[in-house]
Amino acid sequence: MKNLRIRTVSSLVFVAIVAGCLLGGEIPYTCLMLFLLISMLYEFYALTLGKKQWLQKTIGILAGVCLWGAAFLLTEQYTRTVGLAFLFLLFLLWATLFIRQLYKKRDKPFEAIAYTLLGNIYIALPLAMTNLLVFTGQPSTGRIAAFPTFDFQPPLEYDGRLLLGLFIILWSADVGAYVFGSLFGQHGRHRLFPSISPKKTWEGVAGGLFTAILAGGILCLTGLFTCRMGYMSAIAALLVIFGAFGDLIESMLKRSAGVKDSGRLMPGHGGVLDRFDGALLAFPAVCTAIFITDLCLT
Repeated sequence: MKNLRIRTVSSLVFVAIVAGCLLGGEIPYTCLMLFLLISMLYEFYALTLGKKQWLQKTIGILAGVCLWGAAFLLTEQYTRTVGLAFLFLLFLLWATLFIRQLYKKRDKPFEAIAYTLLGNIYIALPLAMTNLLVFTGQPSTGRIAAFPTFDFQPPLEYDGRLLLGLFIILWSADVGAYVFGSLFGQHGRHRLFPSISPKKTWEGVAGGLFTAILAGGILCLTGLFTCRMGYMSAIAALLVIFGAFGDLIESMLKRSAGVKDSGRLMPGHGGVLDRFDGALLAFPAVCTAIFITDLCLT
């Protein structure tokens, strides 16, 4: 009971911080994303590269920052040159990963390279794609007319409400999965992936899907999103499906590393990677769905 209380308070505090940063403008959004990026990369490299290899970890984190920074800066008309410079720096950092292994006497030099690059692909790239969701070519209004199109014609304006809405749907799915899994999946008859995460059940997935669609419908009814309910339901389903896979992939990572949590930064939850693992697959899936829809409608 005490752990549930700590977990609830921790969640509410973090939700308030995320909401405030996303609604506060470009600078708070940037600070939030860089914090998430650096924290998750640090936890990932601690699990995969171990306690040593601090230079390898530093290069990986810097490369991740460059990847996210390039995506952020390339959305602005007057900073695209700086964004290209970030891409060049990213290439140099990646090249350094390979070159420095030439001077290391290791039996498996590509193992460290692979884990470092995997951190950039698994964490930095999905977070970089959130820039596609917060910068639009439409003037800011009281509500989001629909999901944005990937039309990067200036001027591009920041609007973090869509990303916040996706977070709300994903978090609602987590709550629904926990409640339904506890109520209907406690007998362990319908385990989702027993070898990876014994506590996750199909009942929890169904509950998460139900609450996610419900949350998406409420967002539509409040007028924040004016897309059709069916489209919002499809987006919610994508978030749940890929969010569940993201959660399982992170569980597989922790199981291979022999740990229970990725870190201890969030009381009751573990690390930052434990809290945002589902978003690493869910948000790119939503971006892809929007891109495909955009192509079909144009």
